[in-house]
Amino acid sequence: MNDAPPPKSPAHTAIDPEPIASSMAADNGFRHLHPLSIIMKSVSAIGQNLIAIAVLYFSVFDRNIVYTLLAAFLFSGFIIGVMSLIWWRFTYQVGAKEIRIKSGLLNRNNRSIPYDRIQDVSLEQKLISRILGLATVKLETGASVGEDGKLDALLLTDARALRDRLRDYKSGITAEAADVADSDHGDEQPEGEERAPLFAMDNRRIFIASLFNFSFILLAIMGAVTQNLDFLIPEKMFSLWDWADEFEDQAIIYTLSATTRFIWLIGMLFSIIVVGMVGGIIRTFIREYGFRLDRVDTGRPGFRRRRGLFTLTDMVMPIHRVQAVIIQTGPIRSRFGWHHLKFQSLASDGSGERDHSVAPCAQMDEIDPILVETGIAGVTGDLQFHHVHSALWWRDAIIWVVVILAVSIANGMLLNPVIYGLSLLAIPVIAVKYLNWRHHLYALSATQLYVHQGWWRRKLTILPIRKIQSVDISQSPLDHPLGLATIIVGIAGGSVTTPLRINDIPVALAGELRTKLI
Repeated sequence: MNDAPPPKSPAHTAIDPEPIASSMAADNGFRHLHPLSIIMKSVSAIGQNLIAIAVLYFSVFDRNIVYTLLAAFLFSGFIIGVMSLIWWRFTYQVGAKEIRIKSGLLNRNNRSIPYDRIQDVSLEQKLISRILGLATVKLETGASVGEDGKLDALLLTDARALRDRLRDYKSGITAEAADVADSDHGDEQPEGEERAPLFAMDNRRIFIASLFNFSFILLAIMGAVTQNLDFLIPEKMFSLWDWADEFEDQAIIYTLSATTRFIWLIGMLFSIIVVGMVGGIIRTFIREYGFRLDRVDTGRPGFRRRRGLFTLTDMVMPIHRVQAVIIQTGPIRSRFGWHHLKFQSLASDGSGERDHSVAPCAQMDEIDPILVETGIAGVTGDLQFHHVHSALWWRDAIIWVVVILAVSIANGMLLNPVIYGLSLLAIPVIAVKYLNWRHHLYALSATQLYVHQGWWRRKLTILPIRKIQSVDISQSPLDHPLGLATIIVGIAGGSVTTPLRINDIPVALAGELRTKLI
């Protein structure tokens, strides 16, 4: 029997430090960022202080436009000077095995980031950067939340080359082997022809997704503007007493019928809903515009996601870092077959987000091919889901009734009709808890755990058993009399505050399930 290892293909040649060092010899010197970064950062800093200039115009300078323009000119010159010094003192070096970054005006910081410690590399292009052909490279090592190193303004071609170099290093591919691999695939994908994406969204699909993303971003913007420009708004605008006096003077209000007042109330609620829907549309288009998901075969296999209207983010999620799959939907979305696919991953896009959108608005036949690429199986017809104990809802219902009775007795209002009217408010709360119990299911296959949670925000988590880090069994004082327990599953990169749970199952069953999972 021949025990000799099989020969390695050219695309996966083991990495050799000497060729890398020689191929990167030209990069041994420290470099500056692109000079246009001075203008970009200066414009950003000046824009963030426009409100301060407006405050000076209306207060300190008493609306004197000459003094205001002079102050704005001096302030802009100061900002440009500071940004120029920061640019001059910021240098970076791409070495054979590490990236070194020197920064700081007074306190100098010399940081070394070994390639072996870099977990993720993502590119980001804000609107001005896209116009100028620049990009920001964000490096994450997992040592802290967000990126651990940032090169803020490289030529887009240089940024992509740096990302590809780091990914090739991590996968053990030499520069020569990468060139050979590219030439080998030349017949499969001609130059200039881009492979079809795994998933993409046009404007119509983005609009459909926005209908399910209710947002009060417009109200938040109006509140922020009001807070910063309150000196332009009359004082009585925020005085309830002044408003009350105004309404007292309007005798016509008292002549309106109850029906008219009710219609006014409905109109106000409708206006709030419209504002929320418009805010959701705006927010979704800004975030998801041009959404595209591609398969990455060079380096370590993974997924490349690009999206964004004003800020274009370009990140790669390695398949081996995907810990779990999350499929979200709702009672309305599910009727039309729309789902939101996310990856719970150790990768980061610089914002600290761990649940990455992979297909924000997709049908299941569009999700299945993506799941195949991850090696995580979806829900099959022979998979048997189990309900948790019904105490999950009726125990809370009893608590609500007991609290209402206790409050009414304590206030001597046990027979007061008002108490019974207020108790009706508990009905929708109990109804939602009942529906949540109906949709709290779990299933276990030979290799994966499935947990379904929520009625309004339905969430199916599919977790490979090999990715499970810990399994805890927890019992509250209310669980002991009923012999119930909650299983808490620990996942690398998962949420600490909202971990994956299977609530209210018998203690004996919880022990058996923990044994199977561990």
